[in-house]
Amino acid sequence: MSWLESINQWDYTAAPIKEWFENTVGFHLAVWGWPAYVVIGALIIAAGLRFPATRGMTSLLVNSIVRMLQNIIQLVVSLLLVQFTGFLARVLLAQFHRSRRWLAEMLDKAKG
Repeated sequence: MSWLESINQWDYTAAPIKEWFENTVGFHLAVWGWPAYVVIGALIIAAGLRFPATRGMTSLLVNSIVRMLQNIIQLVVSLLLVQFTGFLARVLLAQFHRSRRWLAEMLDKAKG
């Protein structure tokens, strides 16, 4: 008996639906590989946003994940910017001291 027949007979157990979902996911993973995970995730999110009973919870979950990813990206970019600024400052300081020594040597050669 398929999961649709179970629902038509007022049998609301989740086992047939779970079995159908696992078979469908397994088939698409075998055919398409890892992109199937992306599509399946998008379909689950779309189904959660489609029904009014789950829309609030799904949107809250999606918004929190997006904000978390934005925070992580912002932290990584700021840390990289700080590291790059420190590296650039060290390079400029080294160039300044090399230029100062070179200028001092040139002045000593010009005098004597």
